Amino acid sequence: MAQTKEQRRARLRIRRIKRRFKQTMWAGALILIGALIFHHPTIASAQAAVEPATAAAAETDGQKGYAFLDDALQATNASATGYAIHDWTTLNQQFLTVQDLAKVGGKLVQEFGLVNANITSRQVKNESFWQVDGSWPNGTNVQLVLTSLPGSGSVDDIDSSAQTVLTITALGSNLTKDVFASQYDQVERMVAAVEGTPQMSAYLTGFIPTEVSESTANKLAAQALAAVDATTVEALRTSLETSVSGYSENAPTYILTNGRRMNVQVAVHQDSYRHGTDVYIGTPIITTTY
Repeated sequence: MAQTKEQRRARLRIRRIKRRFKQTMWAGALILIGALIFHHPTIASAQAAVEPATAAAAETDGQKGYAFLDDALQATNASATGYAIHDWTTLNQQFLTVQDLAKVGGKLVQEFGLVNANITSRQVKNESFWQVDGSWPNGTNVQLVLTSLPGSGSVDDIDSSAQTVLTITALGSNLTKDVFASQYDQVERMVAAVEGTPQMSAYLTGFIPTEVSESTANKLAAQALAAVDATTVEALRTSLETSVSGYSENAPTYILTNGRRMNVQVAVHQDSYRHGTDVYIGTPIITTTY
């Protein structure tokens, strides 16, 4: 059956994100099995129940992620300006109606304290879509998007099966360890609350008040990788932008790119509008254009 323009557009949206994560889900199975166990709320609760009351609290994923990203950003001498926390999770292999999506999204809005919520939804033959834009009380902007597709029915199509995908993005400028860590862990709990397995990524942004040269940008990227004991995997270098990806054993997970492990990205590029240089540090990838 020929796909409509709406269906092709919807599939492309998922594929753009899916392309980077698909290999992680399966080819990175060994490390992700450990991640799945760690993120499972029932197991986490059972472990907490048997730990001695006097034992020190284990470092959370959010605290680990912040420490990793902050070490890299500080090595560039950029002043922190903001952060983003992102999750992309396939919830199930079903085609749900927009009413079904609204129930899932409404539960998250209510249970996790989103305020000023603005909801957008649509139901067409080949797509159910539900989105809420809101914020947490401290001003962090939060977007939840639920998309459900019926599947093409073609054995040659990688997206032939029906599926429902949840994405959560939190964007903020009040960057502290406690704020970042608590919100990172909050996003994990939101995904777990609707029986999903968190597939997290995050990045910090920074600013240098001068426009640096290409050689200096390369040096800053190298310093950021060295700060987290990362080796270079791939790089793109131009006169206006330096983007370097690496792998560090200090990060909790990784993705695969051309068969190689990667879990940190550093981007340094000129900001002519502000007459300075923007710096992005992400793990495992930077989930925005730069």
